[in-house]
Parts: sequence; structure tokens; C-alpha cells
Amino acid sequence: MNVKQRARVWVSVLALIAWTAGQLGAEAPRTVHVLDARYLRGLDLSQPEKAVEVWDKMHALAALQGIVNRDAPRFYLLYCAEFGVETDQFWLDWLRGEDGWLRQTEVVPLASLEQAVVTFRKYVKGLAVYDPGVPATACLASTAAGCGDLLPVRFSADPNSVFALLAGRLHLPVKLWLLNPDGTSKFTGRGMIPDSNKPTSGSAKVDAYRWAVRRFIESGKCDARFAAYYLDAFWLQRPRNGAPDLHTLSNHDYFIARRGFFFDLSPWGDEPPVDDPNQAAGMDQQTMLRILRALHDRVPDRMIKIGGFPPWPYKYTTHGRAGKHDGVPTEWEFTRLISQFNAYHEADAAGPGAMANASYFAHYPLKARYPQPNRKPVRKDWLAAGFVGADGKVAAKLFVGHYVGDYDSPSWLYKAVPAFFEDPQRGNVPLGWAFDPNLADRAPQALAYAYRHATPNDFFIAGDSGAGYLNPRGLTLRPDSKLPSGLKSWQEHCLLQFRRWDMSITGFVLDGASGAATETEFAAYRSFSPDGCGTHFEKAPRMISGLPTCPERDLPDSAGEAAAVIAKLAGDVGSDARFLWARSILKSPAWYAKVSQILRDQHPEAPVLVVDPYTFFGLIRTQSGAE
Repeated sequence: MNVKQRARVWVSVLALIAWTAGQLGAEAPRTVHVLDARYLRGLDLSQPEKAVEVWDKMHALAALQGIVNRDAPRFYLLYCAEFGVETDQFWLDWLRGEDGWLRQTEVVPLASLEQAVVTFRKYVKGLAVYDPGVPATACLASTAAGCGDLLPVRFSADPNSVFALLAGRLHLPVKLWLLNPDGTSKFTGRGMIPDSNKPTSGSAKVDAYRWAVRRFIESGKCDARFAAYYLDAFWLQRPRNGAPDLHTLSNHDYFIARRGFFFDLSPWGDEPPVDDPNQAAGMDQQTMLRILRALHDRVPDRMIKIGGFPPWPYKYTTHGRAGKHDGVPTEWEFTRLISQFNAYHEADAAGPGAMANASYFAHYPLKARYPQPNRKPVRKDWLAAGFVGADGKVAAKLFVGHYVGDYDSPSWLYKAVPAFFEDPQRGNVPLGWAFDPNLADRAPQALAYAYRHATPNDFFIAGDSGAGYLNPRGLTLRPDSKLPSGLKSWQEHCLLQFRRWDMSITGFVLDGASGAATETEFAAYRSFSPDGCGTHFEKAPRMISGLPTCPERDLPDSAGEAAAVIAKLAGDVGSDARFLWARSILKSPAWYAKVSQILRDQHPEAPVLVVDPYTFFGLIRTQSGAE
């Protein structure tokens, strides 16, 4: 980096410190209003009226949270659970107990959506009513919610509907109709796009987004640094394709608070999407590119945060029916596209993809800096441990480093930490917890909790692909966007995040469909990730642009099979050290302890040493002769 670039980074660092000091000086909220919405998780989604209740109520509740919590923490939901833990309850209890942020805060229970809206009525300006016949308009309504302080609500003639409650009994005025007031569709795919002199695309879905780009992005109403890629109201057609909370409506609150732009489009250019089969192939993709370009052009020198993930259980994949692409290629294509526009995503993917209360947690008073709980080992430690001999040669062992993933998603982090950090086996094996540091934007308390509760064998590194999930090669090779390189913006973004959390390893540089990263990209990584990178397409450990690197290898889900893989690789150790950067996904500390126990019991002669990630990559550097 040149002097000018470094100055820009330090200005950002100082701004962050100043902001944090203000947060630390602020008093805790006097009250927190809590609504228990967990009963919605238990409703029978095979009954259409129950699925509608879940959708309509969670959409309104999440939007209300985003509006109410925008400038202060006021409204908290109990909704999410995973791994046997009532997640939202866990974090509320911790904040009121050990952490102490909310220790003196009075809890005020709310009994219903109606009571919540009445309580916070002064923050809400009205309603954005969307079209059940055009599911995409649900995303437009979420965008309007953030930009106009409106509650999104699906139009319904049912007197018991949420629409009847909000527009009728509570008399909230309709400020935006995304259909005609008589219930007919505003976006039809015929004639002209509403409120414009532009001809229709032939697709109501595409027309809706073209209209929204002009109204919300090009007008400057949205904050173009934030976008949200979450499932639209098509969920109501297949509510049982995923877990009861996988509509991910509870995730909307943060992006509504940030006035983000919501969208749900297929990344594929070679087929029409399952939710709009009559459109011309590739129109969804072209619309996505238009959205990404509009966002980029508003903030050309900034990285764009996109919450969410391709909704593969529901559409755009073979799993969602009528698609010809599998889930992982769909993820990779989406990531390839957004990377070309200086965007990364926080991958709230199927599984534990739902989270709540991010707009509340965004006010958690973080410190300016969080040092690694354990000192990063250095050469003298490796000499003392016998990993390196007096002659400087690395011991002829298979060194295993555990990449504990995949935590490129706040929702996964939010749910996994309460479960896995209570595991009594944690601390038995060195682990590299791959927590992307940008996750502190939506789940700051989870990272703070993890650092506070680390054992001597817990180390923290970034996951894929640093401070957010993108393809590094997509920052420089950009066939779809034709934009200049975004590598400098990414470098500055990551420097800020890595310094705050004292990280210096990127556990997985996920190249995906953009192609293999080159020395150009790795040279940028050296500025914020100098202690190493896990790689995707590389074949062996090596130094690249001054960085120690090692390709990741996925371990099997079975602990016994994982141990067998490690033992087999150890059998190939000759006179030189070998290295295994072992990636596993959503595994508990007990699982890693079991793998090591099986190795000891069944393969006692295997020359295997499990080491922390800083030792792992440091030994690769040593073996290369760079030190």
C-alpha cells in the first residue's frame, strides 16, 4: 500500500475508535420491550392459513424492529432456536447477566403484534402494501419499510388478516401501494412499467425490480452500502421445503434499519427461474446485474454488504425443482457476480440461516479492539515444542490445523456460539474458529462472548474470504461488470476489520467460479492477513506473494472417517513435514476431541500433531525457508 492508501485506512480506524468511544459512553437502555413469537415456529405449515400467519406476522415484526431499533435498542424478539438452545433467550439472559449491558434494563413484555405496533406507533409512518400475486413485491415492501418507515403487509381481503389489523383496526395509512387498491396487480408484465415511460420487460417480477431501482437506489433513498438477498413471498408456495424459520424474515430487521435494498433473483443466465418460468432466460440475472451496478455507482469506493444467500431449498436449483443447477454452483455463480461489483455477502444459508434482533445487537457497546485471547505462537515456541529442530528443519510429522467453519454468516455464528462454547470438550484440541470479523456488525455480542470465553486452545481467524464472503479474483477479473479493480477497497475494508479483532489469518480464500486468485490478490491479502491463507485451487502448501498458504481439504462428517483420512495422510510422511488444513462445517468441540481420540486409540503410531492455526502457517513459512 502507498502512503495515501495507508492514510485512508488510519482515518477509518480513528473514526471507528471515536464511534466506539461514543458507544461505550452511552448508557444502557432503560427498558427493553420483548415479544415472544416462538409459538409461530410451532404452527403447522401444511395448513395454508398457518403459513400465511407466520409470513405476515414475522414480516411486520421484523420491519417494526428495524424501524424502532434504528437509532436505539428498544424492541427484542424471542423467536430463533438451534442446536437445542433457545438462541434469542440465551443472548437476552447473557446480556442481562454475565455481560451486564442490560443488567439494569427493565424488561417490558408485549403480548402480540397488535400491542407492539400500538406501543411503537410514533415510529411508523404507515404501510407498504404488496401484491400476493407478484411475490417479488414483498422485497419491494421491505425496501420501502426502511426507506419510508413503513410496515410491509401483504394485501388480503380476509377480515382476520394482518392487513385488516394494520389498515383497519389500527388505522395505519397506506403510504405505498405495490398493487392497485382494488387488489388487482400493478405490475403485470404488459404495457408500460408503472410510473414511467419505459416499456415492460414482459415479466411482472422484473418490472417490479426495475421500478424499485429507480425509486429507491437511483433516487438516493436507499443506503447503497447495504443490500439484502432474501426469499420473497414465493415461500408461501413451498413453506415446508426448509426449517420453519427459513423464510428468514427475522433477518430483515438489520437491513431495514440500514435502509438497504432487498431483492430475490436467480443468478443464472441460461434458464428462466422457477418462480417466473415464462420470462426470457437470463432476465433475472440481468436485473440482478442492474441492481448491483446501481448500488456500486452510488458508493464506487466502498464495499457493499449483502445479507442472505441463494434460496436453494425453494428455487433456482434442482432442489427447488425446475432448475438445472445444483446448490453449490448456484452459490458460486451468485458470489461470482456480486464480487465484480465490490460486494460481499454474509451467507445466511439454509440450515441455521435465520436470526433475529440484529438491529438490537448493532447497538452493543464493542471495545475499539479485541486482542487474541491467547498469544500467537512464534518460532521460539515451536523450537521449545520440538516442532522445529535446532537446524531449523520442521519435524517430519503431519501437522493438522483445524479450520472450524463455516462462519461467514452472522446467523450461523449467532446460533453456534451458545451451543458450541458450552461444550465441555472445548479446549481439548487446538481449534481455529473461522469467524469473519464483519459478522460483528450484526452479531457483535457473539464475537465478544467467544473472545471472553476462549480456552488456551481457542484461536480466532477469518473464514471465507476475509471480512466477508466474495471471490478475490472477482475483484480484478470482471467480465460482467466491466468495472475497474475493487481490490483496494477490499483491502482497506479488511484492514479495518482484521485490526479490530486482531486477526492475521484468512482461513479460506474461496475462489469459487471466478477462478484462482493470483499473486496480485495474495499481495493485497498480505497487508491484512500476513500470517497465512487457506486456499481453494492450489495443490500444495507454498509461499505466494510472501504469504504462507495451504489448500483446504474437507473432512468427512463422521469422526471415524475423518480420523481415517488423517491417518492415511500421515502414512505418507517421509523425511519432511506435511500439512493438512482440515475444514469441517458446524462441528462441535466434542467432534474434534473424538477425532483426536480415535487417532490415539486406533492409529497410535501415526505421526500426527494437531496445532493451532498460527503455528500451522508459521511452520509452512519456516519449511519454505522464508524465515
